[in-house]
Amino acid sequence: MFEDRNIKVFFSLLQAGLWNKPIAALAEFPLTASEWNSLYRAAVDQTVEGLIFDGLQRLPKEFLPPRALLMQWLVRVEKIEQRNRWMNSILADQALFFEKANLQPILLKGQGLASCYANPLRRMCGDIDWYFPTKKAYQSAVVTVAAAGVSVDHTAGFSASYLWDGCEIELHQKMFDLYNPFSWRYLAAFENKEAAHGSLLSVGEAKVKLASPMVQSLQVNAHILKHLLSFGIGLRQLCDAACLYVYYAKELDGGRLKAIYSRLKLTKWIGLLHEILINYVGMPKQYLPFTVENKTSADWMMREIWQAGNFGFYDARYNQGGKGCLTVRQSGNQRLWKNFKNYLPYAPLEAISFPMVHFCSRFAK
Repeated sequence: MFEDRNIKVFFSLLQAGLWNKPIAALAEFPLTASEWNSLYRAAVDQTVEGLIFDGLQRLPKEFLPPRALLMQWLVRVEKIEQRNRWMNSILADQALFFEKANLQPILLKGQGLASCYANPLRRMCGDIDWYFPTKKAYQSAVVTVAAAGVSVDHTAGFSASYLWDGCEIELHQKMFDLYNPFSWRYLAAFENKEAAHGSLLSVGEAKVKLASPMVQSLQVNAHILKHLLSFGIGLRQLCDAACLYVYYAKELDGGRLKAIYSRLKLTKWIGLLHEILINYVGMPKQYLPFTVENKTSADWMMREIWQAGNFGFYDARYNQGGKGCLTVRQSGNQRLWKNFKNYLPYAPLEAISFPMVHFCSRFAK
């Protein structure tokens, strides 16, 4: 992919902003106004515009984007920072709300991952995801939220969602987005063993519970795989995985993690992911918790991520297709079938289980 000059510049700016390092592709500058507009659009589609804006700060003045675009970009980044501060206030409010109800949910992804970034406010935030370790706690949380006069929607995937002061909140009964039912007992044992190694994140006046670094690592990577098996994922989620690896480098047991991926039959896929984190996201190789020898290049997977955009919303290859019986997304059945074939050789049990379990979960709402 780096043969394309604009893509080469894009990833060079992303890496410079994410890791605070010099811009490797400086020889490719200056860019035309049209090229800058395309790069900005790609950054928005991949939800990494804040990170790339940090990369722009390392450019000589004469290589910066046109002033109008630069101002537009600056305003967008300021809004990302404002949304992160607002999200933190909602998160603190939610944590105190559950604490009063004697509930201690675990925060998944989101602001917990943002804390792994050098500049947390530049990470585009989404919704808030709470995980409840027991079915009883989950059901109690749903009842407690509803009792507060909030409308709760039960969704596919054994989850529920609602709006809290305009912020989308999701409650989950599952820690890991892994769908092979034969792995669930093993995952539950792993989760229980790690329960004592979680931590607390200070958000305002609240303390938010986080899973252990080992659990977070598997949870984040499994979430990436889930979306690759459905409609795609943005580069922000790859940046999350890389920043988590770097931030928790001393707390991740590489040998144990490798054994876990082997047990889950995901070693081939994790090898592709690690290659992308090194070659495209720019994570220093020494922060890999373990290595996997790849027999095939991961470039094809990066091309799929690049074309699909954030969660597949910007995939121009499928914008003319109709809705199918399995999903309301455009060309949904076609996209799911294509991803099934793509990932079957690398994550066979998950590729087979994902559509079946996801479909069945619709009837467990």
